[in-house]
Amino acid sequence: MKTALKEEKSPNEQADVEMTKEKLAKDLQQKSQQMGQVVKKNLSGQILSMMNSCVHCGVCAEACHYCVSTGDLDLMPAMKLGKMSEILRKHFPRSRSPFSFSKDRILEDEEITELFEAAFENCTLCGKCAMTCPMGINTGEIMFLARTMLCSIGRLPEGLINPVKTALEVGNFLGISTQEFKETIEWVQEEMEDEMGEGFSIPIDKKGAEILYIPHPLEVRDFVFLLMYPIKIMHAAGENYTFSSYDYDTVNYAYHQGNKDSMARIVQRVLDAREKLDAKSIVLAPCGHGYRSLRWESEKYFGKRHSFPVLSIVELIDCYIRTGRIQIDKDTIEGSVTFHDPCNIARCGGIIEPPRNVLKALTSQFVEMEPHGALNYCCGGGGGLASTSTYGERRMAMGKIKAEQIAQTGAKVVATSCFNCMVQIRDLNEAYGLGVEVKSIVELVANSLRLPQG
Repeated sequence: MKTALKEEKSPNEQADVEMTKEKLAKDLQQKSQQMGQVVKKNLSGQILSMMNSCVHCGVCAEACHYCVSTGDLDLMPAMKLGKMSEILRKHFPRSRSPFSFSKDRILEDEEITELFEAAFENCTLCGKCAMTCPMGINTGEIMFLARTMLCSIGRLPEGLINPVKTALEVGNFLGISTQEFKETIEWVQEEMEDEMGEGFSIPIDKKGAEILYIPHPLEVRDFVFLLMYPIKIMHAAGENYTFSSYDYDTVNYAYHQGNKDSMARIVQRVLDAREKLDAKSIVLAPCGHGYRSLRWESEKYFGKRHSFPVLSIVELIDCYIRTGRIQIDKDTIEGSVTFHDPCNIARCGGIIEPPRNVLKALTSQFVEMEPHGALNYCCGGGGGLASTSTYGERRMAMGKIKAEQIAQTGAKVVATSCFNCMVQIRDLNEAYGLGVEVKSIVELVANSLRLPQG
């Protein structure tokens, strides 16, 4: 009977193993220390209070599109909060200074992975949980801190890395050059001249304009027809507006990273563009997180309010209609229309009535989703998920409740005011066979616009 001999490692091989273990241990220690610094800098009394206030009632499960779409109670906000709380208690215990790092307890790879899944894969930071929690806990805010911790060690979804890097280096997340931008605007002007009439022009770098309009770079590069719609509307309103050749990017993926410093640098570029041109206000193309970053998060970061208005394009359109600056031919849209409230614009930004005012001016067949407004479910593509191709199946699964909401309205057209939401709902439309058209609310207005004669 043969006995299997245990293969012994040579002294050199054994030394390599020990060196590898030592290197991994030092790497984890360094990562833990980096995350600890983030905790010390960013852990607020508000977040600490929320983490200590959960009574484990489970009501948040009804608000979370992950939990409602899948029925998986492990995905409820309270469970995600629990993972974060456990890591903080274990590795960053309270001492004389808030949450100092415990050198005796190094985060394991498994713990970092679990935190990554909770913060990036299983939460879109939509904030709906806070609307139903009896204790007022906003798990999205806590998961944002988790993202900040993970960002400090470079643990990020693939789709959130290059866009931020490019935005910081070039000035927009797609890397569009100033020359390319100017040429696109010139081409758009030529294409629109016949419809808009003699003397039509699109201003770039005009000093003293009432409005600096910041587009979405994808409108500039890939979907130029979407760029034509706000131009058409502002021209019809006789608006004194301009584009900037210095900044033409309303997107801010650094917010999804949890990287406040990079977010602020991207915001500052927009603010600098306004200052260079002495524009009276900033109007942003449809982008949920871009609006939230510039309108609200930047004020918190800089510690002061903007001295000028920052508006979403839908707010501007609502103002135009109410004041009679543009005229709409009502009921040119075939079939009933419903509206999806983007989380960062409606729930987190307070823009709820303006899009409804606009849609009621457009159609007599407006129908609401249930729930809607601040209580509307996230579409499932927020939080940066739509920017990472490997999350496609996850997005479709977690968007099931949104697909059901849309189907229950019986609407033929779904309008929204966020580019990411539009992409996600179009994917849901295909995945669930909803048979609807998905439109930007700006497009619907532009196509129903009554242009001045002559």
